[in-house]
Amino acid sequence: MKLSCFAKKKVNCLQLLLEQFDNELSRKVNEVVNEIRRQRCSYLRLRLCRRGEPSGDFFRSFLVEDKAPGVFSYVEFLVHVYRQIQSKMT
Repeated sequence: MKLSCFAKKKVNCLQLLLEQFDNELSRKVNEVVNEIRRQRCSYLRLRLCRRGEPSGDFFRSFLVEDKAPGVFSYVEFLVHVYRQIQSKMT
């Protein structure tokens, strides 16, 4: 499949190929990916996750500063730890 597909809900993110097209968005996306690849001698395969899909939810749960359903955000975690420390000191 190609990024030029407009039926986003029908795109299988696991089968998506990053191709270069003659437009500004395609050039910018490819530049970002190529810069990441240039800076690292080895890199994992790029995976796209759509919001609401299980793979996207799983990935989001590992983002430190983003809040995921049922878990603390990083800031909330720090506040929780701070309160725990304060309660033990009093």
